[in-house]
Parts: sequence; structure tokens; C-alpha cells
Amino acid sequence: MSITNNGISIVPSFSLEKPATVFNMSIAKGRFSFDPELAFSLEAKPWYSLFWFRYNLSPKQSKFNMNVGTHLGLNFVNIPFPNAKDSIQIQKTDRYLVLEIFPRYKFSKHLTMGVYYLRSHGLDPATLNALNFVTLYTEISQIQLSKKATLGISPQLYYLNIDGNHGYYLTSEISLSLQNFPVIIKSTINKTFETKVEGSKPFLWNIKLVYPLKGGKIKP
Repeated sequence: MSITNNGISIVPSFSLEKPATVFNMSIAKGRFSFDPELAFSLEAKPWYSLFWFRYNLSPKQSKFNMNVGTHLGLNFVNIPFPNAKDSIQIQKTDRYLVLEIFPRYKFSKHLTMGVYYLRSHGLDPATLNALNFVTLYTEISQIQLSKKATLGISPQLYYLNIDGNHGYYLTSEISLSLQNFPVIIKSTINKTFETKVEGSKPFLWNIKLVYPLKGGKIKP
């Protein structure tokens, strides 16, 4: 689970613009996994819910990996209550059907590169009809800063197209792990180069504290 000063979406050109907490979980058997992700503002109001079903097409221990996945995404939006005298808001739930494809190659324990593609289609009126998100993915991990500190960097150039409006961006996540310290410190930055996508900010950043919870096997 994690907490951040600014919730940044899975498409990092969008943010909640306020502090948020995110819960991630993964249940796997063989090549299949179920990966729910639940996000809330610190006011305990739901932000989004993702229910990923993923399948790994590659055999174990392979340097080349390719995941395919789909999810039903729920996005929660607060809108003013019609004809209300006070500033009353109601919560609207927008449903999205999403597909992802993620081929990547592990060159070494420090370097992985690939391409990530996500397509989203709105199921409700007044939602986004079609979203296409393509990113050139690089992961530089396990950089030993000292005996007790490890750094990871994931720079990505990406293209975003929403209902015919497109843009070009750069994003990167930086993570710092300290030995015998239970929390991982992460930061995401996002820079817009050129865009016609409504709602894109010129620059976004956040600081995130991640607390990994121990997993285990579920006995039959």
C-alpha cells in the first residue's frame, strides 16, 4: 500500500491534484494473475478501482516476457447536484473496459526495455470513447548507491490519443530502497512536450511512500 501527496493516474498526464492512498494486491496461479488496484483520496473518497486479469505468455526464467491483460475500470467523479442551492455534490461512476499488451526484454539484472500499450473504451454516456496510450519503457533497477541504499529509475517516452486529440510526454519514476527500512520512497515526474489532450498539465510530480506487505501461498 502507498500514500502520496499527489495521486497520479496510470496514464501519468492526469492526477487527482490532492493526496491519495493506493492499495495494490496480486493473486497468481501459474501464468494467470488477478491484480486489483483501489485508490482513494485521504478524505476516504474513492478515486478509481481497477480489477486486472493478466496472463503471461512467456515461460518462467525467460529474458523475454509478454503480458496481456484486461480490466473493468471504475472512475469516480464528483459533480454538482442539479438545481441545489448549497454546494452539494453527487458521485458519478464511469466504467471503462481496458486492454493492455506489455512485451519487454531483460538485458541484465539492471536493465529491462520494452513497449507498453493500453487501450481504454468508455462504457457509459459522456465518458471518453477511445483512449490509446503507448510508451517506450525502460527500467534501470538495483543500482547500488551504498551497502544499504538501492536506486531504481524507470524513464518512459509516451504517446497519448484520446478521441482524436493527441500529445507527447516524458515520465519517470525514481525509487529508493534502504536496507532494514520498511518503506520504499518513490517519486513520479511527468513533463508535457506537446499536447491537444484536454486536462493535461505542463508538469506533474509527487512523492510516494510504499509499504510492501508480505505475501504467501493460499492453501487449498
